[in-house]
Amino acid sequence: MPQETQDPPISPSVQPGHGFLTAPGIRKFLLRPEATALGGLLTVFIYFSIRSPELFLTTDSFISVSKIVAELGIVSIGVTLLMIGGQFDLSIGSVIGVSSFAAVYLANDLGLHPVAAFAAAMAFAALLGAVNGLIVVTTGLHSFIVTLGTMMIYRGLLTAGTSGFPSSVEIGDGVSNMLTGPLLWGFPMSLLWFLLAVAGATWFLVRTRTGNWIFAIGQNRDAAHNLGIPVARTTVLLFMLASMMGGLTGVLQVARFQSVDALRGEGLELSAIAISVIGGTLLTGGYGSVIGTMMGALIFGMVQVGLVLIGVPGFWFKTIVGVMLVGAVLVNNLIVNRVTRQMTRPGNDTLVPGDDGVMK
Repeated sequence: MPQETQDPPISPSVQPGHGFLTAPGIRKFLLRPEATALGGLLTVFIYFSIRSPELFLTTDSFISVSKIVAELGIVSIGVTLLMIGGQFDLSIGSVIGVSSFAAVYLANDLGLHPVAAFAAAMAFAALLGAVNGLIVVTTGLHSFIVTLGTMMIYRGLLTAGTSGFPSSVEIGDGVSNMLTGPLLWGFPMSLLWFLLAVAGATWFLVRTRTGNWIFAIGQNRDAAHNLGIPVARTTVLLFMLASMMGGLTGVLQVARFQSVDALRGEGLELSAIAISVIGGTLLTGGYGSVIGTMMGALIFGMVQVGLVLIGVPGFWFKTIVGVMLVGAVLVNNLIVNRVTRQMTRPGNDTLVPGDDGVMK
C-alpha cells in the first residue's frame, strides 16, 4: 500500500495571513486612528523643511503655525468627539460667531467684567449646542440637516446683532495676555489652552465610561441603546461639548482681535471636519482620536504657512487640503480593510473593536 504523504510544514514566515502588515506591533499601530495622521505630518514637515529650510525651520515659522493650530484645533476637538459619536455639527462656525458677539455685548452693553462675559459666552454656546442635540434626539432628524438649519439661524442672529458692522470691545491687558498673549519665545497662550484641551479630551474619551459610550454609540447606535447606554443624553452632551469648544474659540478670538463681525467663524466648521478626518476620525463614526486631530491641526497649519514661505499662491491652499482630505480617507480605508482581511483569514483571530475604538 502506498504510504501516506504529509504536506511539508509551512515556515512561520510564510504562513497564510502573516506578513509585514500583520506583525503584532505593526498591525496594532496601523489600526490606530493616528497612524495616517502621523505619516502625513512627517511628510509635510520633511517636504517644507527641504523646500525652504531657511524660512520654515525657524521660530517665527513655528509661531505662525501655532497661532493657526491653537484656535482651529480647539474647535476641531469638539467636532472630533461629536463625529466619533456618529453626529455632525455644521453650525459650529456660527456658534463661534454668536458666542463672540455675546462676549462683546455682555462686556460692552451690560458692563460685565471680561472674565465673567467670556464665561457667560461659553455657557451660551453650550446652550446652543443643547438646542442642536435636543432637536436631533427628539425628532430623529439627521444632525446634518438639523445643524445646517441652525447654522443659518445662528448666522442670521449674529448678522442682526452686529447690523453687519464690526463691534469693538476693550479687554484689559491682563485678561488678553492670559488668553492669547505671549507664552514662551513668542508662542501664544492659546497654544497652552489647546494642549490642555487635547489632554482633557483624550482622558475623557479613553479613560471614562462616557468615553466608551461615545465609541459604542458611533459604532452601532441601536446596539448601544439595547445595552442600556443613555444614547440620547450622551448625544446631547456631545453637542454641548462641541459648542463649548466653539465658544472657547470665539472667546479667544475676541481676546485677540478685541472685536467681532458678522463673518466671524464662517467656514470654520468645514475646516474642523477636514482636520478631524485628516487626523483619522471616520465619517461613519465609532473611530477616531483627539491625538490624531491634534496632528491634523498641525498638518493644516504647516501647509498654510509652508505654502506662503515657498511662494505658492494662497488660492491653492484649499485645493491641497481637499486632496489631503480625500487621501486620508482612502489611506485609512485601505489600511484597515487590508489588515482586517488578512487577520480574518482561517487560522487568525477575528478583529473586534476595543473600548477605545481601535480594532484588536
